[in-house]
Amino acid sequence: MGPAVAPLPPDASALLDHIDDDAARTDAEGVQRSTIDALARAGLLGAPLEPPSQQRELAERLAMADGSVWFSWTQHFGCMRTLASAQVSELSPNARGMQDRWLAGLSTGAYLGALAFAHVRRPGPPNPLATRTEGGWVVNGRLDWVTSWDIADVVMIMVRGSGEWADHFITFYLPAGHSDSSPLAGMEVGEPLRLLAMGGTHTRPITFTDVVIPDACVTSVQSVDAWRERDDRTTSDAGPAIFGVVRGAVAELVGASRSNEATELAEEITSVGRSLRASAYALADADGDPEVRREVRAASLDLAARAAQAVVVARSGGAMVTGTSAERRVREAMFLQVQAQTADVRAAQLRLIRTGVGLDSAAPAAVSMRTTHE
Repeated sequence: MGPAVAPLPPDASALLDHIDDDAARTDAEGVQRSTIDALARAGLLGAPLEPPSQQRELAERLAMADGSVWFSWTQHFGCMRTLASAQVSELSPNARGMQDRWLAGLSTGAYLGALAFAHVRRPGPPNPLATRTEGGWVVNGRLDWVTSWDIADVVMIMVRGSGEWADHFITFYLPAGHSDSSPLAGMEVGEPLRLLAMGGTHTRPITFTDVVIPDACVTSVQSVDAWRERDDRTTSDAGPAIFGVVRGAVAELVGASRSNEATELAEEITSVGRSLRASAYALADADGDPEVRREVRAASLDLAARAAQAVVVARSGGAMVTGTSAERRVREAMFLQVQAQTADVRAAQLRLIRTGVGLDSAAPAAVSMRTTHE
């Protein structure tokens, strides 16, 4: 399928090829911190590449090579961006202190950052909850999914407030498992989760029992509605990892081709993938209609799942062996179906699945009709 922009430098490609070669071991044993450090030394972790299209290409290539490495890598940037944008306020008086402690290391890749906020998108009662106390917050509840805990130095955590702060999210930063610091009193870090996909990401649950988070660790207290408005727009987009999975599947499909049908299918997936990718990135850059963006995201996810399925069919029984790239890619395509999912995104995906759209129409009319800015 090829890059949407100029390819990455040869030294970056060599490192990505090594990550690809090591993907089966990583899937079984976990992402090595040495891999993260190698990305940092190559200038591929920390400050994003410029222009932004190069950062997208790097994300595609990482997801194409190894989904677990990509997921640990991409969460780092969210942790870093959120900290960089923190502002001193009455309830986050030490936001600059957190920046002084962590931001320089995150920006160079000397530190690896992690995130824990997917739980705030779930319906139902908020969990965990933070209660205001003198000089900080008392947190109770459980984080089901904390990715990269073992290899990360710092984790950004977002929780819902309670009482008079029930319409606010509290964001704070704590040392993670790779740091020299011990968890705060009342924090219980569980065993790594046995995941269908991304099992190499050192993802653990963390339970909070009357854990006191001092104001010194808090970087923002923000409106739930304001945060969700921003989140709904960013989660509407088809991200680079989706197209990385498509690219990897196409490459495997061509390599496993035993018939004209498989070759023709690879060409068709490539054509649809390029169209969807161009539309997704153009819509994101122009801050286009979120509904159209969600349609393109749903179609892109559908294409990734179909592309991974095609590799399994082309490889026949050989794809059934645990640890093969075909088997791993199917699981990674399934993970992307739920990653950064909101109710609106889920509804768009289910509508597409319900219609039983075929590959020849996987790129909806919106792709060609509604992206007039292209």
